[in-house]
Amino acid sequence: MLEMLSAQAAFVNSEFIPWILRLVMMGLGLSLTLADFKRVIVFPKAATVGLVAQLVGLPLAAFILALVFNAPPAIAVGLVILAACPSGATANAYTFASRADVPLCVTLSAITSVVTVFTIPFLINLALRIFALEGQMAQLPILNMLLNLMTFTLIPLILGMLIRYFFSDFSERAVEPIRKVVLYIMMLVLLLGVVSSYEVLFENIATVAGLVVTMNILTMAMGFGVAKLFKLPLTQVITITFEVGVQNLALSFAITFNILQRPDLAVAGLVYAVVMPATALGFVSIARRLLAKQDGEAEAIA
Repeated sequence: MLEMLSAQAAFVNSEFIPWILRLVMMGLGLSLTLADFKRVIVFPKAATVGLVAQLVGLPLAAFILALVFNAPPAIAVGLVILAACPSGATANAYTFASRADVPLCVTLSAITSVVTVFTIPFLINLALRIFALEGQMAQLPILNMLLNLMTFTLIPLILGMLIRYFFSDFSERAVEPIRKVVLYIMMLVLLLGVVSSYEVLFENIATVAGLVVTMNILTMAMGFGVAKLFKLPLTQVITITFEVGVQNLALSFAITFNILQRPDLAVAGLVYAVVMPATALGFVSIARRLLAKQDGEAEAIA
């Protein structure tokens, strides 16, 4: 019975996750304008710090942790895929809940959504070579993967922005319902992912749990520490913490379940989906206290 459910869940994942990701990206596009991309000029230091931490620091941390933990090849490659898919709508939600810098968060999410289309194939190929994953994926056809990622991310993003431009009133009304629908669908996808990969998940849970928890805490600490090092305002420090520490699960699942058709590579992402909300919500509470303390000190000085 469990094997039959696993096969059905795998089929649903492979067929529906790409459309869920397209819906996520269209929803992000509905909330964007060209001004969001131009904000890099307004926040040059914050945007540079955030982008470097996401596009360089995250994959580097994944490679190092996979080697230190001596993770099995499928787990190691899956961790790199997860790290190669930074931020997304979830990071925006946590930033909003923390009362941090939402415009900066949206700007970073928009730029990484474009840039990672080109960086993800490179990082996956590098992981395949370093960790020597067995099977048919010794080398990925970069061009085919690039085209797939464009259809999953860039095209829906641009379509959402065009709808926002031509139908602004409709866009403002549609953004929040789409976010709620996506949240519930992602919960269903997580459940189906667990069912479809239950054997690999159970076999590797001990190794994966420690690795993923370390990855999650380390990346959040990296975002916070780097932003503090460059003396950014507290709201931007909090924003970059979420941007670096919260990954785009919809995109990572689309890559593992659909593009690569390797559910075993999704195990790190599935465990991360359980771990990340706890750490992110914990930091929301910390962030609010830090901002309240800052406001109190400012009032006392005034």
